[in-house]
Amino acid sequence: MRTRELERLRKLLVKIKNEVDNEMGRFENKTLHQNRKESTGEVSSFTTHPADMGAETAEFEKAYILASKENNLLALIEGALARFEKGTYGQCVECGCNIPIERLMAIPYASCCVGCEEALEHDDYINGGVRKR
Repeated sequence: MRTRELERLRKLLVKIKNEVDNEMGRFENKTLHQNRKESTGEVSSFTTHPADMGAETAEFEKAYILASKENNLLALIEGALARFEKGTYGQCVECGCNIPIERLMAIPYASCCVGCEEALEHDDYINGGVRKR
């Protein structure tokens, strides 16, 4: 891969990482640090109807899932940036082959070539979603 392409991908990864970091900061300030009274707009911190409690719980669960996905994305990006530092960015972590530039442009934090990713996903499916690496 050419130096210019690598630099463009590194800048893209840093940009995405900054966007995810900013989004997580806004999310934490808005959702995770609000207490129950603030999030529901109630005068009291105790809800009076079970349906209110269920809706509130569902919102917190949804917020937790979204935060978890953002954290996973952040880990993938940080892994890609670490591979840049080691000089292994663009090489499949499974087979060592070069990952096509088209794949990296589409998914700059990709760690595997398409063939290895498909094999890993198939193994995950067979093993019930548990990746064995």
